[in-house]
Amino acid sequence: MRRKIQLIDKPSLRIHIDYEYLTVGELGNILIRLQAALRSIAGLSPGEYSGEYAREQPRFITSFVNTEKSIEIGVVLAVLAIVMQLPQAIPFWRNFTAETIRRFKLALLALVSGEGKTPEDITETEGLRIEVTRGKIDFAASRRFLQELTEGQRNRLANFLWSLTGPSRKVSIGDEESEISIYWPEYDDDKPKD
Repeated sequence: MRRKIQLIDKPSLRIHIDYEYLTVGELGNILIRLQAALRSIAGLSPGEYSGEYAREQPRFITSFVNTEKSIEIGVVLAVLAIVMQLPQAIPFWRNFTAETIRRFKLALLALVSGEGKTPEDITETEGLRIEVTRGKIDFAASRRFLQELTEGQRNRLANFLWSLTGPSRKVSIGDEESEISIYWPEYDDDKPKD
C-alpha cells in the first residue's frame, strides 16, 4: 500500500525546453538528473545529510509535463501527509522548497557562467550561454554558493546540464521569483532579425 503524500505546490520550479525532437529516453534522463541535482542541493541524498529528513523523505515530483514542439515541466515537493499534521509544517516545507530552488538557480548560473564574469554579461562556457531573463540573481552569491558545494553536488549539476545538451535548443528554468535561460549560440540564426 502506498503511503499518502501531500504536495507543497508553491513555490514550484518550472523548466521550459525548446527542442527539435526529444526521445522518451532523453526526457527520462533529464528528469532523473534533475531529481538527483535538486535532492543533492537540498541535502536529501544519501551521504549528504545527517538524517534530519530521514523520517519525512520529501520528494521532488513533476506536477505536470506539457509538450508541443517544446516541453514544460512543473516540479513541486511532496511529503508524507502524516508530517503535514504539524501546524508549522507547511511554512517550513515552503521555505525549504524556495531555498532549494534558489540555490539550484544560483549554482547553475555560476556553473555555466564560469569565474571572472560580471552579472550583466551573457557568458559562454563550452558552447552554453546563460542569462537572467526575469527577476534578479546575485552573481557574486552565485559564485560563492558554487564554491561551497561538494564535488558530488557539482557533478550532479553538471550531469543535469549534460543531459540537456543533446535534445534542447534553449532551456528556461525559474520560479515565482526569477528565471534563467540557458541556450546554445548555434541556434541564434533561428531568431527573427529586428
